[in-house]
Amino acid sequence: MKKRVFYFIIFSMLGLALFVNLFLIFSIESVLKNDLFDRLKNYANKIKDEVAISIKDNSFVNLKELHSIYRISIVNKYGIVIYDNFSSNLDNHSDRFEIKSAMQNGESKSIRYSDTLLKRQLYYAVKISTYNGDFILRIAKEQKYLYDIFLSFIPYIICEIIAVLIFSFFLAKYLTYIILRPIYDIDLKNLDENLPYPELKILIETLKKQNKIIKSQFKNLKQKRQELQSLTKGMKDGLIIINRSGEILSINPSAQKYFVNLDKNTNISEISNDLFLKLLLNNLRDFKDGKIKDEIREQIVFMQDMLVECEIVFSPIFSSKGKFKGLIIVICDITEFKRNQNLSKEFSANVTHELKTPLTSIMGNVEMIKNNLVKSDDLPYFIDTIYDESKRLLRLIEDILKLSFLDESSAKIPFARVELSNLILETQANLKELAKKYEIKFKLELQEAYIFGSRELLGHAIFNLCDNAIKYNNPGGWVKIKLRNLPRSIELSIQDNGIGIEHSMQERIFERFFCVDKVCSKRVGGTGLGLSIVKSILNIHHANINLKSQKGVGSEFIITFAKDNKI
Repeated sequence: MKKRVFYFIIFSMLGLALFVNLFLIFSIESVLKNDLFDRLKNYANKIKDEVAISIKDNSFVNLKELHSIYRISIVNKYGIVIYDNFSSNLDNHSDRFEIKSAMQNGESKSIRYSDTLLKRQLYYAVKISTYNGDFILRIAKEQKYLYDIFLSFIPYIICEIIAVLIFSFFLAKYLTYIILRPIYDIDLKNLDENLPYPELKILIETLKKQNKIIKSQFKNLKQKRQELQSLTKGMKDGLIIINRSGEILSINPSAQKYFVNLDKNTNISEISNDLFLKLLLNNLRDFKDGKIKDEIREQIVFMQDMLVECEIVFSPIFSSKGKFKGLIIVICDITEFKRNQNLSKEFSANVTHELKTPLTSIMGNVEMIKNNLVKSDDLPYFIDTIYDESKRLLRLIEDILKLSFLDESSAKIPFARVELSNLILETQANLKELAKKYEIKFKLELQEAYIFGSRELLGHAIFNLCDNAIKYNNPGGWVKIKLRNLPRSIELSIQDNGIGIEHSMQERIFERFFCVDKVCSKRVGGTGLGLSIVKSILNIHHANINLKSQKGVGSEFIITFAKDNKI
């Protein structure tokens, strides 16, 4: 608006100056023409008597001696030029306007192009009556005379235009400030105050209404934005909202972890993941071109310190008129889902294999006995094998049922106050014979500690860890159990100096049916589910378990219980 007012004033001033100058030019031209005609008339009246004498004497010597700056012509009533000081042998002038008019009215003036001089001329003609008849005295002057006068004014006109331009610039600047300053000073928050211009009343009333509507809409938008931020901030899945130009309008913290230096108001071109960017640009182009109308699901692997497999959902945003406005991008981490899916498949395969192995052995031995293929002396051996495999099968079924129970019924397990040191002493007593068989000694460092949980499940977990520490130990080894009551937690450590676990296998020891040494596990009667059960029990109690182990040195399982306010 400021520029429009400024330029309007400048161009108005220049237009006015141009109009005034044109008016002056035409006015001056008119004045100069009238002045020149007056001069021509005065000069004609001045020499009129001499012309009459020259006509009477039929001698024009005296006229030739005048050396006049004007063209002097004498024409008789028949149009014959009897004298002209600029030219001779002229055509008949009876058809000339000034000649005919002067012959009729006594005098005449005109401006026309001269066929004789080939120039535009101003003519004044007057009738002279003598005893020889009527004659016309015509005085003429070239119009270029006027143009020369105009040319002399040009430098002054140019200076005037420059002066007007400079003056217009400063005047426009000042007037723009004076006119618009009151409008700029209007307080939109207090529109009820005195208005600078009464003409603005309708505009101000409209602004007040619009202001109320905008405030209401802005408040609703702010509220919805806060709700959206609150919802997306706690989302586990990443969320990115972009417009059709690729500018990021919103991004939640979960999405930021997949990219480097990605924030709101940046452009998608700054995304560091080339695979994701290529996929996004292709889909954005297809949505713009109208090739795709529905959401698209894609899978991609992000490289961010580690391999993370994600499912990407591209959901388009369309206006009420069906115009594409932007994209909602949801990034869902399916790494754990894929891992659990693979573990589920592996678990099913392992269960089938582990169940078939003892069953095959039992059925094979029974079939040999049934068909009388076993000698009477070998019969006790086959019966013992069937018995051992049956026990192994029973333990396996019990462990599978235990895992199933822990997976499905964790919320229904009753909790109570449990004193861990007594539970550990009971476990030691139950394993006393097994420790004696493997020549293992217990070393106990126990503090009184209480937690809120299931005594039966906790006892089972501690029993499994101690049982493994005995069976996978070396003859003459030891099992050290430490229970410490710390300020914020309770720490239980079960350590042995047995065969240990290689570092590459330590991450998988809590997987179901995973055995570090299958030969050794089979020898001691392991099912590969013991540590999985321990992990599930501790998860129910919101406890953490960590392993420290070195091949040939031993292993230490450290369980950390958070102190419960209910204790």
